[in-house]
Amino acid sequence: MPSPEPSLEKRLRAVRAYTKWSLLLSVQVFAGLPLFVVAFADIGWWRAPLIAMQLVFMVLAGRLTLRGMSEYGCVRPTDRQLLLTLGLSLASCAAMVGIANIGVSAWAAFSPAAAASAAAAVLPSRLRWGQSAVMAGLTALITVGRPNYYWLTAAIVVLLITGITVTQAWLWDVTEQVNAARATESELAVANERLRFAADLHDVLGHSLEVIAMKAELAVRLPDDERARATMAEVRQTAHDALSEVRDVVRGYRRVDLPTELGGIRSLLEAAGIACRITGSLPSTQQPLFGAVLREAVTNVLRHAAATRCEITFDGPRVTVVNDGVADSAQDGTGTGLTGLAARVHAVGGRFTAGAEPGGTFRVSAEIPEETA
Repeated sequence: MPSPEPSLEKRLRAVRAYTKWSLLLSVQVFAGLPLFVVAFADIGWWRAPLIAMQLVFMVLAGRLTLRGMSEYGCVRPTDRQLLLTLGLSLASCAAMVGIANIGVSAWAAFSPAAAASAAAAVLPSRLRWGQSAVMAGLTALITVGRPNYYWLTAAIVVLLITGITVTQAWLWDVTEQVNAARATESELAVANERLRFAADLHDVLGHSLEVIAMKAELAVRLPDDERARATMAEVRQTAHDALSEVRDVVRGYRRVDLPTELGGIRSLLEAAGIACRITGSLPSTQQPLFGAVLREAVTNVLRHAAATRCEITFDGPRVTVVNDGVADSAQDGTGTGLTGLAARVHAVGGRFTAGAEPGGTFRVSAEIPEETA
């Protein structure tokens, strides 16, 4: 049985680790080559100071390379650590070239090459190749007295090694950006789920609490104790239903049965003294979102209008709710509930409009495309 393919997160982690350590190792190898040669060369009392100088340089180059992991392209050319690393590499190169031993001076260019590579990992992109060219030129100037056009070879070594390091540093930066994008995607997914939950909770509690308030007010006004008790029993049942729906929302399993929703809406409007008329055939798809539209529209009627009639019309994928009793200073449909509802409808590719019309009416219209497989 074939082994499962590693996850993207594991592969990104592997690429990041490989790029980080290969970049650091390559700089240290190039910086350490002159140290290795000096340690075994017969150069008398020069060995100790050159070894000490090269060890300090390797530490500075390593630290500068590690800074490139967190400050890629963000270090200024006047940075002290950067200038110290570049200067020490040139001093090391000059010291080795000054020794008569040709075998030692032949490796001198690797110190400036390592320094230019470390600098390429931290400098902005517009300065990387500029500093590489400057380092190559200075290295060629230092080695110009060596035979067999060694100055040209030294300049090429600096540019070639810097190019390799620039590629590795770029790969590190790309990997970091991909990793950051994945983290952002996860945060957006959490935010979208929170918005979905908030919208569903608003739909359930807004409608149910409006029903409870309306029936409680009706019970207070009823002179008949028996009818008042019956109305309060309905209030209690509505509260139980709201609690159950809130639990379903938390579980993410709430499904709205549209005929039942319409029955509750008609009962609520008639209890408030608003004539309700429902026309058209009910849609067979997107019932949860249609239910949300109806609940918010009816809640808007009860809160913001002195309505006497409300018409609900279904026309294929479109539902329209129109009520009267809207004052001249009526809201323009940009309230929190309607705004959130519009965002949900637009998210599925639908169209949503809400606003006051001439004649004191208010229209809420939502066109929701049919679900596809």
